[in-house]
Amino acid sequence: MDQRSLKVLEYHKILKSLGEHCVTQGGKDQAKNLLPQESLAAVNRALDLTNESLGMILRNGRPPLADVPNTSDYVKRAAIGSMLSMKELLSIATLLRIARDMDNYYQGDTQMDTLVLLKDLFTSLEPCEELEKEISRKILGPEEMADNASRELSRIRREMQFKYKRITEKLNQMISSTAYEKILQEKIVTIRNNRYVIPVKQEYRSQVPGIVLDKSASGATLFIEPMAVVELNNDIKILVTEEEHEITRILKDLTQKVADLRDEIICNYEVLVDLDFQFGKGKYGLTINGVRTSVSETGSIELLRAKHPLIPEDQVVASDIYFSAGIDTMVITGPNTGGKTVSLKTIGLLNLMVQSGLFIPVREGSKTRIFGDIFADIGDEQSIEQSLSTFSSHMTNIVTIMNKADHNSLVLFDELGAGTDPTEGAALAISILNTLHLGRVTSVSTTHYSELKEYALVTPGVVNASVEFDVKTLRPTYRLLIGVPGKSNAFEIAIRLGLGEDIIENARDLIKNEAIRFEETLIKIDEKRRRTEAEHDAIIRLKQETEALKRQMDREKQKFENEQKALLQKAQEEAMEIVKKTRAETEEIYREIRTIQETTTTSIKDNKELEAIRKRIKEKEKNLYQFGSRPKDYQGAALEMDDLSVGMKVYINSLRREGEVLNLLPNENKAMVQSEMIKLKVDVGDLSMSTALAKPEEKKVTFKKVERHVMETKLDLRGKNGEESLFLVDKMIGDAMLSGNKQLVIVHGKGTGRLREIIHEYLKTNPLIEDFRLGAMNEGGSGVTIVNL
Repeated sequence: MDQRSLKVLEYHKILKSLGEHCVTQGGKDQAKNLLPQESLAAVNRALDLTNESLGMILRNGRPPLADVPNTSDYVKRAAIGSMLSMKELLSIATLLRIARDMDNYYQGDTQMDTLVLLKDLFTSLEPCEELEKEISRKILGPEEMADNASRELSRIRREMQFKYKRITEKLNQMISSTAYEKILQEKIVTIRNNRYVIPVKQEYRSQVPGIVLDKSASGATLFIEPMAVVELNNDIKILVTEEEHEITRILKDLTQKVADLRDEIICNYEVLVDLDFQFGKGKYGLTINGVRTSVSETGSIELLRAKHPLIPEDQVVASDIYFSAGIDTMVITGPNTGGKTVSLKTIGLLNLMVQSGLFIPVREGSKTRIFGDIFADIGDEQSIEQSLSTFSSHMTNIVTIMNKADHNSLVLFDELGAGTDPTEGAALAISILNTLHLGRVTSVSTTHYSELKEYALVTPGVVNASVEFDVKTLRPTYRLLIGVPGKSNAFEIAIRLGLGEDIIENARDLIKNEAIRFEETLIKIDEKRRRTEAEHDAIIRLKQETEALKRQMDREKQKFENEQKALLQKAQEEAMEIVKKTRAETEEIYREIRTIQETTTTSIKDNKELEAIRKRIKEKEKNLYQFGSRPKDYQGAALEMDDLSVGMKVYINSLRREGEVLNLLPNENKAMVQSEMIKLKVDVGDLSMSTALAKPEEKKVTFKKVERHVMETKLDLRGKNGEESLFLVDKMIGDAMLSGNKQLVIVHGKGTGRLREIIHEYLKTNPLIEDFRLGAMNEGGSGVTIVNL
């Protein structure tokens, strides 16, 4: 990308804002050095990373990142045998803790399966938890080793404390004694040359046996180590030396462990910095309300409701910036301070951001294309005077652009042709734009020249655009209008500011009639455009009202259907009560009929009358169920085993659905019934007569013998990660259940033991596992787990 153009478009300010959303120095450096990509695959990959990062932030909150110290130099020194200091080891522990926190952040993501590119980064982390905890436990601060860092250090420090206590007791006895009252300069115990001493007056030196370690500046006070504590002080000195040796040994041991994990620690730093940068892009996208924009190699530009990302949200105005099919050149016109340059910079800057993998403040559905280079020649539109040197400077830049631009370039010109004679400037601007247009170079230019407006009107592939200006308020609206040329509004602004009518009329007379007619045409176009927009807004409001009415009608319809369903349900329940009552009455009648038959000797005619009564009762029951579907709690006439036959249609009362009898099980008083895709055993008492009385042809049910599954009972997981290993273990257990195998061998290796812990945690929670153990020496030892199903 052209570096001058990046500066002119203020791309560096975007990178500064992006860096402020990173927390590590490495992430900030990546943001500072970010450059737009020129490959479609690279741009889409960068956008995918931003999208995944932003998604994780929305789901799980911001990641637990902190300023990760760059420990690569420490680790490299450890690898060549240099001993690391406590401060350096603590920095490594901090790095490993952040790596562990980030791994937990990833593992806790509820939509982990949706991650692709971030998954590769997260799974590259090696927390090295044991080393992190060991360093944190043994080292309390940059200059402080914990007492329990080792047994030897603990012993040494206990003895030192005991010796210090003995010395303190002896010296306190001396300074508290009345015998030493006139001898001592002060009743205090102090330290000289790391040894405990008391201050003795010079004239009483001979009365205090001991070693003189120091004296005051005046010589009046001698700091004497009494003979009573000399031996104890000597013991402490020896213990201090032992302490230093033990601390050195501990530091060397920790340094060696760091060296052993050199690659993992360096990789962790690089991955955490990259993750910080990616999450920085996601956080920056949230800050500017950015969305992902689709990109293509040669497609069109459609930046809908686009906003300049560096203008505050309460001040920026959104505009639709798009190139219709066949358009590659856009000419933006309008008055000064109308926002033409802002629109120009917005187009360039948003494309730079997209090609850098950043989300941009546009509406969903926006799209753009990849540009091999973006050139910008943007001056100060607020300048009152433009000298020849300014024109020369711009022209030098334009010459460079014309020599480099091709069909894969985006060219942005601000006030093209300004700074020289208007006639010559307009002709030169048209020639430049036409050359770019013929070379199929995408370009956007701002201008005041009417000649360029006319050029855009009559040239295919070139479109006018303007920044709206409200003459009534003398304020720009900053809205970009595509397809509409802008007016200078000089006369209107002058009138509203109070310039005399005679001066305005004289000015109009000085302009050619063609120019006046052109300006009048623009006025009519602008008025028509405003009317069209007003009508469009009215149509939108009508559409919204119609959609709201439709939603209300849908809600009313749904409410009606729910009420109808509830009424039907209530009717069915009431009918059910009637059915139950009627059945009870008919059963009572049946019992009376059976009593009459058993106790009377009436004629056959009477029996026929009784049979007619039964038929009428049956018909009455049948009519009760013709009103609709069988009620959900219907318990029809119970069937007995003798009533059933294979292929018979029945109703399963408990499931409230019909089925077909597949087989009879008299010994269990049950029947095998198929209901839709389900086969199940049903108590005969749970069956009743189905409404479908037709008996279909009897189906034959055949079963195909399946060969026993043969499988490998040994699974080697060495070299695989935790997620992949658990998948393979789960699959192996399933295969074993199918094949009848009862014992499995899982080879996970020894290593750090992390993979073994993951597998054992899984086996503890699997209900198919009876027990498991580590292998014996002849089976592979702690590198193998034996599993019994």
